[in-house]
Amino acid sequence: MSGFMSKWSIGLDRVVGETERDADGFVRADVLGRWLADAVEAYLAQCPRLHERAAGHTLVTRPGRQPRASLLGRPTEVLVTSSATEIRPAEFFVSVRVRPFGGDEDLPLNVVWQVSIEDARGEPRELGNEVRDELIAIERDAEYMA
Repeated sequence: MSGFMSKWSIGLDRVVGETERDADGFVRADVLGRWLADAVEAYLAQCPRLHERAAGHTLVTRPGRQPRASLLGRPTEVLVTSSATEIRPAEFFVSVRVRPFGGDEDLPLNVVWQVSIEDARGEPRELGNEVRDELIAIERDAEYMA
């Protein structure tokens, strides 16, 4: 395992069951996708000001390119962490890291999701200072190490 650790706001432990593996014993792509989405959803669940700002509009999450799930090797469990890593006036980015344990690989996978609020025309809305301050406070209080 690499020696560098960083703080994350969300940490989700997942045991890898046999039904979550393909015929070769690797984590299935759809399972990895679900873990990534769960971590983003858990991050957004701690953002009431973001949801208030999005009321009457659409809160949009766009995942980055998902790496091949086989890069995780054949872990027995994973730790899925997420945190906001960049905040812009009309969007922010949630980084998600999947760190495998108990298998033949120990390198994490990283995916970045874009989050924004769009109006009925699909135009981005400014997040505003309250949302920015909320995200900064969440990151300052981050406690999970991965």
